[in-house]
Amino acid sequence: MNEHESLLPPFVPTRRSVKVLGLLFMVSAGISWLAVGYDVSEIRLDIAQAGQHGADPATRLAYETAGSLVGTAQLVMLAITAATFLTWLHRVRVNVRALGARRLAYRREWTILGFLVPVLNLFRPYQVVREIWQASDPSTGDPMAWKVVAAPRRIAIWWGLFVAYFALEALAIILIGTSVSAQVIRLGHGAGVLADLCAALSASLAYFVVVRITEAQEAKRSAFGRGRPSELPFDPRDAVV
Repeated sequence: MNEHESLLPPFVPTRRSVKVLGLLFMVSAGISWLAVGYDVSEIRLDIAQAGQHGADPATRLAYETAGSLVGTAQLVMLAITAATFLTWLHRVRVNVRALGARRLAYRREWTILGFLVPVLNLFRPYQVVREIWQASDPSTGDPMAWKVVAAPRRIAIWWGLFVAYFALEALAIILIGTSVSAQVIRLGHGAGVLADLCAALSASLAYFVVVRITEAQEAKRSAFGRGRPSELPFDPRDAVV
């Protein structure tokens, strides 16, 4: 074993994490589709009652209760799924170093910080996932060749839908919570429909992303082991990123 390999972190399979994530993404998508149905029915209720003197209190209370339950379920699933996803993401970022990839642009800390730092969290998580996808590609074992691997557009679409979900959800909350105009409130419910639709589609694409990265890392490990020795001079910084 050469010096480069001896300082590489251990490779840890993530198939079990992917199975859990798959279930969480499916449940999250299902709840989001349920939320879409709720938002559409809310719009229909508003339109049906537009010509009346106020909404029926019992009907309105039932809708508000249902909306509260769906919203709570979404938040709970988002928190659980996010925690599991971040754990998986950090692990696969470590794995790309175990497989021998070198000179990555984003350190492993960005798998967490990328989601927490304001403004940067609009694009840094996408950059981190895209880089992990490239470095996990099993088509080559060269430590530097991953840089020319093309990442699929689905990653950008997944992240774009995820960001759109939060933006539209915030817009819906503002419009519904601060307006006294029935028309603007209906517009807020429309934004809520789009937000939940983005959430459902994003969860489905996220499952594709985690499965493909995990499968790629397993294939690369089978083909090249823990990483091929590099012909480039060893850089001690490679052992800690």
